[in-house]
Amino acid sequence: MNTIEDKKMDLTSRLMDVTDKFNKFIAGEFSDFTSYFNEKIETGVYALLNGEKPKVMVYGIYNSGKSTLINSLCKKEVAETADRPLTDEIAEYDRRDYYLVDSPGVDAPIQHEMVTEEHINQCHVILFVISRKGMFEDRTNYRKLVNLIKKDIPFVIVLNDRGCLIKKEWSEEEKAKAKFDHEQELKRIQYKIIDNLITESNDKNIVNKYEVIIINAKKAWTGIEKNKPQLYEKSGIEFLDTRISQILKGDAIGTVYKQPISNLKECLNEVEKMITQTMSGNLSEDFSMRLHTFERKRDNILEDLRILTQQAVEKHLDELTNFYVNGDEDMYESIANTIYMEIDERYIAKVNEMIVFVEHNFKNLNLYINNDSNLICDLSGKKGSKLAVEEDNTKENEDINSVPAAKHSFFEFLKTRKKREEEKREQLEREARIKNERIQYEVQEKIRRRQEARQLASSDLDVLAREFNNVVTMGLSEKYDEIISQIQQIDCMNKQILEDGERQMCQVKAFRNGILEIENSIS
Repeated sequence: MNTIEDKKMDLTSRLMDVTDKFNKFIAGEFSDFTSYFNEKIETGVYALLNGEKPKVMVYGIYNSGKSTLINSLCKKEVAETADRPLTDEIAEYDRRDYYLVDSPGVDAPIQHEMVTEEHINQCHVILFVISRKGMFEDRTNYRKLVNLIKKDIPFVIVLNDRGCLIKKEWSEEEKAKAKFDHEQELKRIQYKIIDNLITESNDKNIVNKYEVIIINAKKAWTGIEKNKPQLYEKSGIEFLDTRISQILKGDAIGTVYKQPISNLKECLNEVEKMITQTMSGNLSEDFSMRLHTFERKRDNILEDLRILTQQAVEKHLDELTNFYVNGDEDMYESIANTIYMEIDERYIAKVNEMIVFVEHNFKNLNLYINNDSNLICDLSGKKGSKLAVEEDNTKENEDINSVPAAKHSFFEFLKTRKKREEEKREQLEREARIKNERIQYEVQEKIRRRQEARQLASSDLDVLAREFNNVVTMGLSEKYDEIISQIQQIDCMNKQILEDGERQMCQVKAFRNGILEIENSIS
């Protein structure tokens, strides 16, 4: 068995173990909710882990060519095509190494959309289809995409091109210009889609996380129907199919685990809310609403800190690149400490923001909250990646001085003056050519080394960003737990309820730590 399969088996086993323990915990502590959580776990975790093949949902505006795309990927007509939503049913089609899931889509009747939303959590990857004409600027698309980002569901944006108009009576020059203009328009739309998503999500790193793949589903289906392989090859469908396989099976091995992990976290959030309400001793609608609002405030602050952390790390990319180019990889530790201090400063500001929220919403409880930083991160001894030693591949033997000098002999005197001048000019040209080649090589080598240094710096900073995100998440969770603990202690009217709640909260925290360990293994 290969290494990837071994890792998948290990991740599946560990996640199943955490999920099984969670089910037993629910059965023992919240028996009235056993069937509710069993159903969520069965469809949102077990089904995704035990499925023989991963599921890829085709999602998007109902008139964007989703059905034609499905037929093209399956290479046979399995989905009915229409300009209006036909059904609220979810259909699955076997695509060899994965299942394609057809959904009613965006802007379908509300009952149809609800069906789609329920099944999104049961799929590993989403193909979000946008048509070139008309709807790519619709803000609804980007709200749906941001929702997928928040759920951490992997997706690919598929821009379905309907082709360009080419008239038979046009000259070759006119046809070439029309094709060129069409390709430029596609590139503009491709850029605009990512730009719109950045605006809607307020995350500038979107461009490094998600991609827009251009296809022509109609051209692909025509190629299949009329047995014209060249049309299918030019449609971009094969590239999309390859990209789907890469996401499901390639280096991004954790992709297939993101959704079941997200669904399990959602169950933990619900249980945590139930425990908090019970421990509070105040089950009034108003108090429960305030606790729920506080929970959302924590999640929003965590998301803000994730973005701020990413920004703090990214702005040092050029600086670290320069150090790597100059062979100063030891400066990585210094930069890491600088970034950590920036993150700690922003973290304290966000903790104070959370404290202000608590003091305003729970002022009658007279809580004491420490606003000092509790982040812990040991950066001593951290080493950056070392750029490979530069090899001198220049043509040393072809130096300017190595150009053979003209040999003087008796015959030289027999040459005409014009011939001697011609040979002198040729020698000067050889000298100039050799010098130019050396200069060009040195310039290209500098560019190559800088590109390599930037890649190393980017990789090292990505690792650092993940580490800082884990530190910040644990730190803020600790602050949140401290505040919740005080709220529960002050407002709790039953000591036994408090003790049971604390025990249950410890168990929920253990589940979260187990999930975090799995996520770190995936990273």
